[in-house]
Amino acid sequence: MRPALTPHAQRFVPGAPDPGAMATATSWTRRFGADNPRVLRYMTFYPWVHPDIVPERQSILAKIYAFYRFYDDFNDSLRSDLGTSRTIAHQMIRILDGEKPSSDAAVLWMFHSLWREHEELCPPEFLARTSSHWRHYFATQSAYHAMSKPEYPWNLADYLSLRIDNGGLHVAVSQGELANTRYVPAHIYRMSSLVTMRRLTYYCVILTNDLYSALRDREVGDHRNPVAQHMRHERVGQEEAFAHFQGLLFDYSDRLHHLPAAVEREMDLLELTPRERSVARAAARNCLNHSDGYEAWASRNEPQLGTPEGDPGIALRPLREAS
Repeated sequence: MRPALTPHAQRFVPGAPDPGAMATATSWTRRFGADNPRVLRYMTFYPWVHPDIVPERQSILAKIYAFYRFYDDFNDSLRSDLGTSRTIAHQMIRILDGEKPSSDAAVLWMFHSLWREHEELCPPEFLARTSSHWRHYFATQSAYHAMSKPEYPWNLADYLSLRIDNGGLHVAVSQGELANTRYVPAHIYRMSSLVTMRRLTYYCVILTNDLYSALRDREVGDHRNPVAQHMRHERVGQEEAFAHFQGLLFDYSDRLHHLPAAVEREMDLLELTPRERSVARAAARNCLNHSDGYEAWASRNEPQLGTPEGDPGIALRPLREAS
């Protein structure tokens, strides 16, 4: 059993990774002891979700997704404790506030390096927005960690709300602006049609991720995915639960691909200039690229990722021991 690709993902054509950018990013991960097979495979993600990436942004996007994988594998592990998860998250937020890490944990210095590069490359408005998204991402990590407890209250609506409020997907989709350097001003970013496109993109990414995660999670007894919870609450088998969420993914994907027409109508109503319309269309493409590209990438790579190996505490090793 494995997820089927939506028609849109079947037609998706990724960009090409630059070998030099990948080498630079790989060397960077090695400084923090993060150059494990899962991280290195996840670095290949960026040309799939950002096929229009400009050459000079390839290395930072590869680093962003490397950090995601390294940090998430630490935080998501059932062997990590909630207190440590919260402590690390608080220190990540202080990095966003301009402080240096108070600990020498490698994962903290990895993000410190990544955020300094953001500050050097990003215009102020984008930096402020992505900083807010990163802040929400870190602030909700302990809540996701707590979901591993069997007594944690769970339903699909609350789960999707938590995953969206988490901020991680907001960061990821908005990275399309960093990738193609088509930065979206606030009055366009908040267009109702684009807000809806982003929400549907988040749903598609969440469901794609969780359909693959459900297959891995079952091996380690992790129920933090909607398939496991649907089985638990609706008293159905895995195949029926899997098919239910596969159907939701196809529905959300179709709805997403009908929304560019709504973007066009809203641009007319707002009387946007030709330049503003071009930016709004780029923002819409960022959503489509992320949904379809992630699904297509996952089909090729998720089955090979496997479950994280080794001690999740590797992310907490002192920096001097990591490299």
